[in-house]
Amino acid sequence: MLLRLKITNYALISESEIKFQDGLTVITGETGAGKSILMGALSMVLGARADSSVIKQGEKKTVVEADFDIHNYNLKYFFEENDLDYEDVTEIRREVNDAGKSRAFVNDTPVNLNTLKELGLLLTDIHSQHQTLEISNEDFQINILDSFAKNKDIRSNYSVVYEKYKSKLLELSKLEKQAKESQKEAEYLHFRYDELAKANLQENEQSELEEELEMLSHNEDIKMAISTSSNLIISAEDGTILQKLKEAQTAIHKISSYYSKAQELHDRIEATYIELNDIGRELTTLDENTEYSPERLEEVNSRLTIIYNLEKKFNVKTVEELIKERDELKSKIDLIDNSDERITDIKNELQDIVNELVNLSNSITKSRQNSVEGLKVEIKDLLTSVGILDSQFDVEIIESQEFLTTGKDCIKFMFSANKNVAMQDLSKTASGGELSRLMLCLKYILSKSTKLPTIIFDEIDTGISGDVAGKTGAMFRRISEFMQVICITHLPQVASKGDHHFKVYKHEEDGNIRSDIKQLTEEERVKEIAGMLSGETITDSALQNARDLISSSKK
Repeated sequence: MLLRLKITNYALISESEIKFQDGLTVITGETGAGKSILMGALSMVLGARADSSVIKQGEKKTVVEADFDIHNYNLKYFFEENDLDYEDVTEIRREVNDAGKSRAFVNDTPVNLNTLKELGLLLTDIHSQHQTLEISNEDFQINILDSFAKNKDIRSNYSVVYEKYKSKLLELSKLEKQAKESQKEAEYLHFRYDELAKANLQENEQSELEEELEMLSHNEDIKMAISTSSNLIISAEDGTILQKLKEAQTAIHKISSYYSKAQELHDRIEATYIELNDIGRELTTLDENTEYSPERLEEVNSRLTIIYNLEKKFNVKTVEELIKERDELKSKIDLIDNSDERITDIKNELQDIVNELVNLSNSITKSRQNSVEGLKVEIKDLLTSVGILDSQFDVEIIESQEFLTTGKDCIKFMFSANKNVAMQDLSKTASGGELSRLMLCLKYILSKSTKLPTIIFDEIDTGISGDVAGKTGAMFRRISEFMQVICITHLPQVASKGDHHFKVYKHEEDGNIRSDIKQLTEEERVKEIAGMLSGETITDSALQNARDLISSSKK
């Protein structure tokens, strides 16, 4: 609920701080005193658009702050989704400077205007005269009927399944469109894929072939080097390296008996002999097996030409990139080839969701149909309590051919304020005063099941008076049993019903006209209501009437 509203430099208000309580709070004041300014400031802090024109003349900035106690309203999800710090008592602040720049904060964290609006809708329901048109809105009418029928849980279940339904429809539509478009390019994809698949590319193939090409291109040099090295080690006519090592080993061995270091040298020469002998045999094998092969050279050149041409065609630099391109083409082709199967699967999934929606929507429809008579009786009783004695009210439920966000029903409220006048759609019938009272009755029905922290009525009692005004005030009081109600009124009968009473007034300060608001004491309240009854001259009888009104409201 709204705990505090502080207004600084807004329109005619220099600074004003109002502390609200639960129950019914009434706000009164003469025409032009600034009640609309108060509502403008509250709307601004809840996300309404504002510009520099709202700043008090001569000031640089306007600031409006509001504190809300939200601990009972399960709003932590909103704060988590919007990365905001949650507080049981949440502060909202909105600033507008003389350049027209606006800033908003929730618990000192900056937020954009859309986030502020969304939060504002969760915190308050502001209802003014022109908003009575909402009563003709089908969604509003459905919410009234579902509130009365206690369809909250089943509606919630339906919404979850309906979102799945819409998501699956979108998925199916995209897949069918994709499949249709893909068929057009299937031939081209197959052509490109076949070209790569036919090449039978292998990872690291290019580097290995390039290395082999380099070797084949220098075959004669390689053959000469291997042959020369083999001869020097194993078969040279003037003595091989191995023979000379053997001679050296024998010579060293002869001195080993009287030269201690000779044995170590002997062993090292022997190890070298063994290693060099192994090298010699390997060189001999290579010499025997190394032959110039023009056929293999041509084969390698041909294979590399294929790879280079493919790299140029597909605008890549390596075989690995060609293989990746091949695999991606294969995936696209598989997707096209399997799209019919996937479409069939999605259609089957969609049918299961549709079956679930049918069951849920049928249950919602049945619940609504079973609740219509009870709603008609309650609304007629409520309308009687606010002075519309001969009203007629009905609810038409028309089956839709499609699933809607709220089920498969189109709802239409039919109304007549007189028993001899045929009922019509609400958009085509009833006066402004009658619609306001009907809306009040509907809001009362909503208030019993809707966890709204605060509901604000901005002079929706215009056009009524006398006994009807008293009954309307009683309806405000009934709604305040379920939630905080703030009512701006010009009627003494309504003002007398309040648990708390504020007055908006104008006064002169430093030669300037300013608006302000204050909470009235019991005696001040009596005088205010007496003035509303009798005008400028407050008579003793008016004071007594005011006391009687207040006293009767407490019974």
